Amino acid sequence: MHFLDASMAGDTFLAGDYSVPLVLLSLLIAIMAAFASISHVDLMRATRSARARLGWHLNGALALGLGVWTMHFTGMVAFRLPVAIEYHALLTLVSVFPAVLAAYLALDVISRPRPSFRAILLGGALMGLGIGGMHYIGMAAMVMEAAMAYRPGLVLLSLLVAVVMSSLALAIPRVMGKFLQEHQLYQPLGFKLASATLMGLAISSLHYVAMAATRFPAGHSHEVALPGPTLNPDLVASLAVGSSLFILITSTVTASLRQRVELARLEAESARLQALELDERFTKIASRLPGVVYQFRMAPDGQLSFPYASEAIRDIYGVPPEAVRENADPITRIIHPDDLEGLLQSIQESAETMSTWGHEYRVIHPEHGERWLQGNALPEKAADGAVIWNGFITDITEQKQSQEKIHQLAFYDDLTGLPNRRLLDYRMGLVQAASSRLRSYGAILFIDLDDFKRLNDTMGHSVGDELLKTLARRLEGRTRSVDTVARLGGDEFVVILDRLGNKENEAAQRAGLVAEDIQAIITQPVNLPQHEHRCAASIGITLFQGDVDSREELLRRADTAMYQAKADGRNSIRFYNPELQRRMERQFRMEAEIRQAIDSDQFFLHLQKQVGGNGKLIGAEALLRWNNPSLGMVSPMEFIPVAEETGLILPLGNWVLENACRILKDWEQEAATADLSLSINVSARQFHQKDFVRQVQRAIDEHKVSPDRLKLELTESLVLEDIEDSMDKMEQLHALGLHFSMDDFGTGYSSMAYLSRLPFDEVKIDKSFVQNAARDRNQRDWVIIEAIIGLASNLNMRVVAEGVETQTQQSYLCHLGCRCFQGYFYGRPKPVEEFNVAIKSQFHGTESS
Repeated sequence: MHFLDASMAGDTFLAGDYSVPLVLLSLLIAIMAAFASISHVDLMRATRSARARLGWHLNGALALGLGVWTMHFTGMVAFRLPVAIEYHALLTLVSVFPAVLAAYLALDVISRPRPSFRAILLGGALMGLGIGGMHYIGMAAMVMEAAMAYRPGLVLLSLLVAVVMSSLALAIPRVMGKFLQEHQLYQPLGFKLASATLMGLAISSLHYVAMAATRFPAGHSHEVALPGPTLNPDLVASLAVGSSLFILITSTVTASLRQRVELARLEAESARLQALELDERFTKIASRLPGVVYQFRMAPDGQLSFPYASEAIRDIYGVPPEAVRENADPITRIIHPDDLEGLLQSIQESAETMSTWGHEYRVIHPEHGERWLQGNALPEKAADGAVIWNGFITDITEQKQSQEKIHQLAFYDDLTGLPNRRLLDYRMGLVQAASSRLRSYGAILFIDLDDFKRLNDTMGHSVGDELLKTLARRLEGRTRSVDTVARLGGDEFVVILDRLGNKENEAAQRAGLVAEDIQAIITQPVNLPQHEHRCAASIGITLFQGDVDSREELLRRADTAMYQAKADGRNSIRFYNPELQRRMERQFRMEAEIRQAIDSDQFFLHLQKQVGGNGKLIGAEALLRWNNPSLGMVSPMEFIPVAEETGLILPLGNWVLENACRILKDWEQEAATADLSLSINVSARQFHQKDFVRQVQRAIDEHKVSPDRLKLELTESLVLEDIEDSMDKMEQLHALGLHFSMDDFGTGYSSMAYLSRLPFDEVKIDKSFVQNAARDRNQRDWVIIEAIIGLASNLNMRVVAEGVETQTQQSYLCHLGCRCFQGYFYGRPKPVEEFNVAIKSQFHGTESS
């Protein structure tokens, strides 16, 4: 570069002029190139590929660099001098590289989201200098018959203008963009046109200011020192046209792509904003709902998690959403233990059938205690095989409590908590249906407190209420789970007894015993405020079987029986059926008499001989007798069943055992009785006590008797009631030395099957066979007796025939092989003392003879 100096003061300078259309065209080319390059910025930002980004970066830089170069040479063509001008080919081509480099730097700054001012200034300076470098290298490529000199001030001004305008062009996205967006004035196309215009002006301003700084002294020539061909202006114009076409095509393509990118960006932004709006709206809705909106996931390996849960999960479960995002264990740990298995099973069933999930369950909330929850969700299969449910969980604790309260008010007495008349009616229907199906008896007990009104009037209703609540608790505690205790109102209670048996008499006995038990607990003292009160109650009973009679009729009958109990003196029990009433009254009296008889030693033993085939005494059977002071001698057939039913057979059986041991001990002292054995009957209830073996052993040890002289008579029905328990106890007692006799053998259907398995020492032929055999002309009973004797003989068991009353019976039994006998033929049962005296007398008489 040559600058004007004093030596050129007298030189003549060539004057040139411009073609205005070409000048305007050069400006348009600069703006188009800037717009094309700026459009590449959107494409650079839209791609995530580093390679594609670099490609768009280079393409944009090339478009802008060629635009600057084309603008320069279009301006040069527009400038006309009176001399021929050509251009050095190599320098002309080299001049494009500074422009491309400047464009690359400019795009690097523009493409940043928020470039710093330092970066903008540095980029503007490098771009301005690059454009200046392109211009002055291009000017240096001119070959003409004139020299070229520059005015230093204008050269600096041209570079300054280029730097300032370039910096402004780069600053627009940072400075103006944010401002326009905040004031909602941002228009993408207008924004880019403004930036492109400023950049085009920066390019053009440098060119025309630099041209103004150039002087062309005449009489000299401007040569290029580098060898190489030159280009005439027409060829340069062609290159400029080609570059313009490239810029135009690039602008069109990039504008189209940019429009698509912008459209996609706008659509993506719109979709993002809509998604944000929907998410915000959903979050607001979910936060206002009275439950948890959630997504629940069960992985293929069974792992449970909540990928999404609304904030309400904190209130419902007491855990934050993030705590269960990967693992649902914090929630499963607070599920009520009784509900956890059912909950997990319902989830598994929903996953297997892909059916809608719905379940009610309880949780133990860390702060609020037990809560009821209801969940509903729809399942769907995920690509990885997991099952995902989308649904809703609500807290239904208050609803459950309301339902429970409504149910309580509708079906339960408010004072005592017992079922009321409505629930009683429903339960009666169920019991009647079961009674009809099973053909079993049930009973209704109508209970009315005696003198309750007087208590209320004297002590106040609050005291009466306390009494009713106490009695209600007592009644509930003394009835079975299948029974129902209800309060009808006032001081009236009703008890429904279910499954009392298939026989009317047995059912009546059991109902009567329950009524007695209820009467006993009612009469127990009740501690009331500042008062101890004793109640009494009248109870009416009616039995039923099936649903032939209506519930109203059954209650009426029980109520009638209750009023009869009151009429008969209160604190009593009456059956609606008069015949049942008479039987029950006798049973009640019998039970009371038995209890008194045990306490007052009214029971005693009779002994009946057992003799061998030669008539020799071998032992005796102890028979329980009862001499009642008012009733006289009571038959065992009458009092034994009552004792069995009431449980009094246990103290009676123990009394017989103790007295049998005492008799054996006395016998040991006399030679006449020292070798005799004594048989006692054992009831099923007594035998199946858990400690029966220990009771027997204690009695033997206490009286110090030889156990092999004590024989226990067991019936077939007793043994078969629990065959395993019977075998176990018999083996233990047999090991102690005791003997066993099967009483009433042959009256059952399975004696033969078990006779060989059980450790019996003796079989007693029931007296019914012996008595019938005496009257049987066809001798069928004798055949049965013969079979029994043969079977027992083969099993090495003694056979004792009961009920022998005649010589003929005794002779025939001897003929069949029987060697032991018992019956009136040998003597009737006698009291113990009388029996002992007779035996001693007979023994001593035998010795004397």
